[in-house]
Amino acid sequence: MPAQYTVPPAGAPCWFDLTTPDLEASSAFYAALLGWEFSGAGPMGMGSAAVHGGRRLAGLSPQPEGQDSPAFWTLYFRVDGFDEFMAGLEKARGRPLMAVPGFDTDASVALAADSTGTAFGVLEYGDERGMGAFGTPGALAWAELFTKDMRAVEFYRTVFGWETSPLSQTEEQSYLGFALGSSSSNTADSATADGALLGGILDASALEVPAHWEAHFAVEDVDAAAAQVVELGGDVLAAPHDSFHGRVGRFVDPHLAAFTLVSFAAPESE
Repeated sequence: MPAQYTVPPAGAPCWFDLTTPDLEASSAFYAALLGWEFSGAGPMGMGSAAVHGGRRLAGLSPQPEGQDSPAFWTLYFRVDGFDEFMAGLEKARGRPLMAVPGFDTDASVALAADSTGTAFGVLEYGDERGMGAFGTPGALAWAELFTKDMRAVEFYRTVFGWETSPLSQTEEQSYLGFALGSSSSNTADSATADGALLGGILDASALEVPAHWEAHFAVEDVDAAAAQVVELGGDVLAAPHDSFHGRVGRFVDPHLAAFTLVSFAAPESE
């Protein structure tokens, strides 16, 4: 089964933030679809934090004034030792896009590009500003990289210490799962992340899809949720279908931000 945790360990997803041209409409869409409520701000003190079951899960932020583009999601990973990570980023042939060390007393943040140019974020923090659930209904449950160059795998192994394993392989396409390595830091609340899959890396070189990180949000019934996406003004990119880790469907919201929904397969009884 994929990972579950309530305290993100270093190297794991710790926040997912939507930048949208219509904060009110996007909030209404995800509230109806995923049961989110909104309380407080995101980790950087901006936008709105989505809450489900009393736990912070993700954020929604308005686009900067004057910008007119489709909505998009940014995935953040937790790091310990911000300065060391930024130095290692460049050694691994990544590059910083924006970095604010010590932007408040408890946190540092950066946006970066991996060795093939795909953007992601990192956060270092010592409080509870990150997501409070991973792998449960309504929450981020799988992080998926669409990459045009599988050399990106070595980059993430290097900067986050991930271990990867093949999940599917054909002549045209490969798909790897990634998990925290044995040397990753851990806490009692994040123990279920150790060795369990956090997400996948897809060779998208033959697909007409730009390289990006995409979220899988967990739902009880992805087929029912697919119909609801359309009713709420979104659209279907890939109809629900069975996969190795459950039933998945890929969608866009009304402002064209892509996301995936997953209903995990029930564990087989012994």
